[in-house]
Amino acid sequence: MFKEEKITTQNGVDIFYYKNPGIHGFYISLFLRAGSMYEQISGITHFLEHAAIRNVGAIMDGQLYPTLDRCGMEFNASTYSEMVQFYITGSSPRFALASEIIARVLSPIILSASEIKTERERIKAEIREGDDKTSLATFSNNIVYQGTTLARTITGTLGGVDKITKTALEAYRREIMTAENMFFYVTGNFSEGDLAHLCGEIEKHQLSQGVAQENIAPVCDAFGKRDGRVHVKNADFTMLRFAFDMDMSVMTISETDLLYDMLLGGYNSRFFMEMSEKRGLFYDISGSSERYNNIGSFVFSFEVRGGSVYDSVQTVVDLLREFKANAPCEEAMMKAGYVDNAYLLYDEPRELNFTCGYDNHIMNAGYTSVEERAEKYRSITPERIREVANIIFRPENLTLTLKGNKKKIGTVSLEDIIKRL
Repeated sequence: MFKEEKITTQNGVDIFYYKNPGIHGFYISLFLRAGSMYEQISGITHFLEHAAIRNVGAIMDGQLYPTLDRCGMEFNASTYSEMVQFYITGSSPRFALASEIIARVLSPIILSASEIKTERERIKAEIREGDDKTSLATFSNNIVYQGTTLARTITGTLGGVDKITKTALEAYRREIMTAENMFFYVTGNFSEGDLAHLCGEIEKHQLSQGVAQENIAPVCDAFGKRDGRVHVKNADFTMLRFAFDMDMSVMTISETDLLYDMLLGGYNSRFFMEMSEKRGLFYDISGSSERYNNIGSFVFSFEVRGGSVYDSVQTVVDLLREFKANAPCEEAMMKAGYVDNAYLLYDEPRELNFTCGYDNHIMNAGYTSVEERAEKYRSITPERIREVANIIFRPENLTLTLKGNKKKIGTVSLEDIIKRL
């Protein structure tokens, strides 16, 4: 049985690793506990993500992308509200080279003023081309997370990005790239010598001392005390977004995973079968389960015809009321993806890397093997899922936002339907 193991570099950086010699590639991630949730300057984490990759290219005298293409490797990054993940992947014989590339993310920024300006313009283009300013998600998050950093977009604003300088980026890099606030995660097929090489590359970098961010989200005043109001943004189409507050101190990520899948995630999920397959109210439904170590938000949204708004909200309320009243049977618990298919993670070093890195060391789930993770899902009972549903799906946890014709949407009628939850 394989399990997660750990080594620590001489400069104090933890490297967690999960070997699978049966495949032909590797996946190396650098996780930083940083993001828009922690920022003093909105958008600076996302800017640093961009600048760090460009900086690696500068250190390599412009040979980063030619090298990646020549060696068949992928190197990229993603910024979230609570973390940044840099990653590189390729075939196992390229592990040493990949180690050298990703470790250079820890380097001081040597970019020229013109290179910083170019990256700034790219980020501003990303902001302009996105839909953050007009999306229902942004409208909703400004209400759900009012007065907290979670209401911000990850990319920041055009005006804010204009004010971020090279000096600010370098100061922020030193602040968040500390041994305490980062870790590497390695999955796939690699040797002890490969790990030693990665350690050596990391140890070339002098790191500032710091503290680890704890993934504790700021809590807005209205959390768990929603007033039952419906919020409408005018548009020429109709979309609804339900966001339920979750108290993560009384539930686990595995419980919320199963709850989400049963309601939204599978081919036989409750909302899809009833509202799409049976009634044709919409074609598809999207959602997410946003979670931090203290709070979270259970979110789903769909688009309907303007005349179907009341019917849609009533159907959602009816489905949730039924779910709260009756524990599902064991066969309907949607555990197969986590239990029967547990070992499929071994075949996907990318998925195994993110799952173990995020669950164990951002969300502190505490398992050290695929088997332990599977057991956490296997042990959840139908009655416990019903209990969690009753904790979450209450009017005082719900923020309902809509895009549509404000003149034709009766918010009072919708608020009366919501109260029946």
